[in-house]
Amino acid sequence: MTTSQSYIRLRFPRSEQDNLIQDILHSFEPLGFLDEEDYWEAYFDTLQWDDGVRGSFVEALRREDVSLPYDIERFEKENWNKEWEESITPVRVSERILIRPSWHKVEEQEQDIVLVIDPKMSFGTGFHATTRLMLRLTERVAAVGDRVLDVGTGTGVLAIAALKLGAASAVGVDIDEWSRENAEENCLRNGIGEEMTVLQGSIDLVEGPFTLILSNITKLDNIDMLPQLADLLEADGRIVLSGFYSGDGADVKEAMRRNGLEPLEDMHEDEWMAISGEKVRRSEERRVGKECR
Repeated sequence: MTTSQSYIRLRFPRSEQDNLIQDILHSFEPLGFLDEEDYWEAYFDTLQWDDGVRGSFVEALRREDVSLPYDIERFEKENWNKEWEESITPVRVSERILIRPSWHKVEEQEQDIVLVIDPKMSFGTGFHATTRLMLRLTERVAAVGDRVLDVGTGTGVLAIAALKLGAASAVGVDIDEWSRENAEENCLRNGIGEEMTVLQGSIDLVEGPFTLILSNITKLDNIDMLPQLADLLEADGRIVLSGFYSGDGADVKEAMRRNGLEPLEDMHEDEWMAISGEKVRRSEERRVGKECR
């Protein structure tokens, strides 16, 4: 892709239409997203965001009856790195898990699991509630020796955390090239080598089975992918899902049960939610298991 020396930033206030707007924007191939508590942003090269693209986006919003106000700003490339780095500071996720960028040093405690994450316009800085919720539930359900799948890996933070919690291997998959590159860079920053593989594309590229699946995407994407995720999860395997509002939890749980996954625990922060679950053995599998004992 030919790039210019400036970017376009679209900033949207948080709303119930976030997932819908982001799905629309994905069709225009943004450079990346930044997720904050009260707002989120999408970034485009100015050569991408021309009059035709802008008009198509406005028309798509109109068709979906979206009237949410948003801000558009152009800024120069030379200001990007400084602005970006200043916005990323250490985040304590739990008593044990601490996320920090490589350019920030912090006083670490003996029990700390430190994740050194330098984001590159991809999700997973630790600032958004869904990332924190995913990490807290992962800390509760992860087991030594796990084989992990991280769907929509972004910076790779969830898979890296699982490996530092004792997982034996991890696969991160993301449709975006910059996410694959960023996740690979963050693996190196955390001393993660061959135990993690990062794939660019859909989960069709992935071969299971896995004992733990982590998926922090959107409500609709989670629900659409659950049949595949359930197939990739071995019997009694665990799954952690987020990327949706608390009000969407009932729909997600219903979809989990339809696909042989039993919800176990909910966590909430602000209006966001994460759910852990496990794959339920089919009755015939349980019966054979009992007869073999």
